[in-house]
Parts: sequence; structure tokens; C-alpha cells
Amino acid sequence: MKLFFRSALSAIAATLLTANAWTANSTHDVIVVGAGTAGLYAAKTLIDDGYDVLVIEATGRIGGRVYSAQLGDIRIELGAEEHYTSNNPIYSAVKKKYGNKIYGDIYLGSEAASMDGGTNTCWEKKSAAIKCSNDQDVEETNGFNNWYWKPNLHTDPNSTLAQDVEDKFGVGPGHRAYHLYDEGIAGANYATSLDKIGARSLALQDNQWDLSEGVVGIIDKNRGFSDVLEGVWWKDVMAGSTLLLSSPVTAIDTRGDDVIVTTESGDLHAARQVIVTVSLGVLQAEKINFTPNLPAKTVSAYKGIGIDQGMKVAMRFKSAWWETEGQLSWITTEGLASGCWVPSDYKSGSESHIMMCYPMGDNGQRLSEIAAAADEGTGDKAIVNAILADLDITFPQAVGAASENYVDSIVQNWGAHPYTLGVYSYPKVGTYSTAKESKRKDLQAPVAGNRIFFAGEASHTTHPATVVGALHEGERAANNIHKINGHPNNPPPLPTDDGVVDSVIFGTAKYNRSNGKLTVVARSSEGVDDIKLTLVDYGEMPIHPKKNDRFRMVIKMDEADVPATITVMSSRGGINTKIVGFKN
Repeated sequence: MKLFFRSALSAIAATLLTANAWTANSTHDVIVVGAGTAGLYAAKTLIDDGYDVLVIEATGRIGGRVYSAQLGDIRIELGAEEHYTSNNPIYSAVKKKYGNKIYGDIYLGSEAASMDGGTNTCWEKKSAAIKCSNDQDVEETNGFNNWYWKPNLHTDPNSTLAQDVEDKFGVGPGHRAYHLYDEGIAGANYATSLDKIGARSLALQDNQWDLSEGVVGIIDKNRGFSDVLEGVWWKDVMAGSTLLLSSPVTAIDTRGDDVIVTTESGDLHAARQVIVTVSLGVLQAEKINFTPNLPAKTVSAYKGIGIDQGMKVAMRFKSAWWETEGQLSWITTEGLASGCWVPSDYKSGSESHIMMCYPMGDNGQRLSEIAAAADEGTGDKAIVNAILADLDITFPQAVGAASENYVDSIVQNWGAHPYTLGVYSYPKVGTYSTAKESKRKDLQAPVAGNRIFFAGEASHTTHPATVVGALHEGERAANNIHKINGHPNNPPPLPTDDGVVDSVIFGTAKYNRSNGKLTVVARSSEGVDDIKLTLVDYGEMPIHPKKNDRFRMVIKMDEADVPATITVMSSRGGINTKIVGFKN
């Protein structure tokens, strides 16, 4: 109460800030950096425990590497596409909301492999003109799946998967079947090239795999992965938290008792803890300045995990020109297209003809270089043209058909995107030393006196490189914060540009529609007794406050000991408003 009565009160102004247009310093229980799956699920977990959460996202949308878009008459996936059916909260939640028929098989038809420059492209089909079963090099790749994940068969900790493949199968660079291992296995499954994967690290990692072997996808042509996640969880998360979009974080400072997060705009945001969920590529590029510096073990952790270049390229055609031997589930090419499938086949009722290609690792890097060398604004077109040229020679019964039937496309280059700088993580040499000790596990360790936590697909030890892994990591970090913090609605003092810390008051609000008065019952962070203020005139608000809305009221004192402003931050939003007066 002394805070209010030691000065002239009639001159106080207040500002009510909207959740999605924050342009000032703020304070919260916890800050989450990154609005991908890990960040949003961490926020959801904390909100459920009663915490006030600020989510800061560098891009202009939520979802991270789950990203659905429209092409033709279907929703396509420019990021994650596969859904695991076990140990996956997403699968259960989506079925509960949308019904069992939302899911179905996504790889329909027969597999094919380009061989000998496309002249001997074979199909895994008995009636095919060229059968893969008659090509010994293609058939030998079937032995890979029973071999690669066994640690006792990969004992050299310094050997790459390319070296072990050459030792086991006699297939090295220049071999006619090398692309089947490089693009068809390393690229398709680990988003990198064969010679970048640590053979023993991969075996130690995948020997612990605990998700389903089979996958399904969303077969409703009008819904994508990001659409259903927003419907199941993310809309509620956005409503229950403060969200800042297009706000790259540039610095995280833990020199004081709390955490100060600085965005590119220069705004300061305080919290008791922060969860950093940016991609491994962003961590490795060190786009965020940590003060003090992160521990050497943390830096070694994020540098000791691999992430590579890559993209998804969705192309719409006039016809399914590739069906020279029937429906196609997957084709491994010898060129820049790498590996492709047909999402329009599994989307119920689709009349479009869409092929998705997945160039990763060295092929992704080469395509990025082609795009960079193209005229300004034509980079994506150059990528598509390079892929079409590969597809034109891949099917011997349809030479040139890719270019002839091409309509339009969407390119999502994750490796070149400034806020991902890579596709997803993979185990390189040294990522795992034993089944229980790894760089991924090291990245899970909180730092700065349990104030900075890292979470994302890269820090999961048994199912990394998956949306489920990102979700589980976000949940883990949030639960660890709750164990340590345990006191929701206890934010630190508001950060100020000049370093002066203001008093923070938080509480509940009651709005009287008959007289237009807003009553706030609050308690000061300085231990002041409960106070009750009626804001007599605070202007018109498009979103009226409701009972139990959370508020923070910040009072700044100038040198003359007179309050300059009160900042009222609502959990529901509103507009800027000036308070003419109030009474207790």
C-alpha cells in the first residue's frame, strides 16, 4: 500500500498490451525460445501447471519444422510428414479429436530404383519390365536393415557408415549402387550423406529405438500436420500464453538472479527460467549470445551432433506420368531428385498429381549452390529445373515426361532457412560413446544454475530427429523446471533499459459491465499486503477483461518519487489505454 500512497496518484497512466503485438519489456515465470513442437509443448506443460509463459519465435508463424501448405487440391507437408503409432501422444490426440479415419498408409504402390543412368530403372513388382529382384546390387541393400543397428557389428568408434558399407557390401563412391545407400538410406532416413554418419553412433542410437517401425499419415486432403496440431493443442497454447512472432532472440543473460532474454528489436524479457528450443543448426551457428558463456560441455554437445543441408520440393504435374509400372510408393534416383514419393496418392479424394522429392546432404548442398548462383528471385525455379532434369531420365518409358507435365511447385529449403540452418539431427562420429552416454544426453543438462534448459529433437536419446522426440523433450524440460521452480505466478522484476528494476504486482481482475469499472485485486512482489484498486476510467477495450484474468501491474518511480506510469499486462490482450484515476 505504501507504494501507492506515497505519491500523487491522479497522474498515473496505464498501458494494456496485446499478446501478439508486444513491443515493450516484460516479465514472466518462464520464457520459451522457439515455437516449434518442443517449444509449444513445453509451454503447454507449463501452462497446465499454472505458469505464465512467454513464447518467442523468430519467424512469422508457429510450428517450426512441422509446416503444412496448399498445393493443388491437397495440404502437403513441407516439413515432418510421418506419424508413429506407438509411444506418440500426437497419434492418440489426433485420433481422439478427428476420428480414426484421419490416418492411413502413405506409401502406396511399389518401390523403384534408378540404375545405370535411368536405363535400368527397376521396380519391386513381379510384373515389371525390369524387376529389382533380378538386380543383385539392388537386392543386397535388403541386408542393410538387419545389420546397421547392431553395435557389436560396428566396433570402430571412428568409422563412418560409408566405410562400414563398403567393408560389408563392397559398395563405395563410384559404384553403380552407391546412391541406394547414400540417397536411399542416409538421405531418406537421416537427412544427410552416408559418409557423414558415425557407424557406431548410429548403431548405439537406433538399437534403442522405441517408436513404431511402421508409420501413417494424415489422409484428409484438407488437413495437414500443422493443421491438426493447432486444432488439438496449439490454439489453446497461444490463447494461454504470450506469443511474440518475428522476434529473433539475440542474447540470453544470466549474470543476475534471473534470466534476461533480448530480442532483435532490443526489448528485454525477464523470467526465472528459459527453455531454448531453437534448431541444432541455430545453436551451432551461435546466433544467440549467452552471457556468461555456456559451459564447454554444452558447447561440445551441440557441436558433437550432426545436422545437414536439405529440402523438400513438392511438384504438381498434369498427369501421373511416372506410373509406367503402376502406382509408385518411392523412387530412389541417381541425381539431385534423390528420393521421391507421391503424397497426392494417399490424400483421399485428391485429383491432383503431386510428387515430393527429398534431396538431403550433399545433394541438398548442391541444389542450394545452384539456387545461390541463379538470378535474384529465381533460386527455387533453378532447384526445380535441376530436379526435373533428373526425373526426365529416371523412368525409361517416360523420358522427358517430368518437364512436359510440370505445372507448379513449392520449395522448402530447410538448410538455407536462417532460423533452422539444417533439416534435423543425425549421429556423427562421436555423438554416442555408449548407449547411455552421448552428446544428446549432455545437451539435456540445465546450465546457469538451473535457469537455462535446452530441448528439441536433437536432445532426445532414443527417438531423435522426430516430432515425437521434440515433443517429449519439451515436456521433459518443462517438468524439470516445475520441480525446480514450483511457484507459478512468481515472475521476477521487470527489466528496464537503464537497469532499474521496477516493482511488480500481479493478481486477478473483475470487470463490471454495468458501470464499466475494472477492479484489480493484487499482491506486490515486494510483499505489500493485498490491495484492491478500481480503475475508474481506462478507455474502451475491444476485449473486456474477465474474472480471474491474470494481470501484472508495474509501477515506475522517477527521481522525484512520483509514479510515472503503471503498465498493466493482461493475459487476454486489449488496447493501449490511459487511466484517468482509481481508488482503493
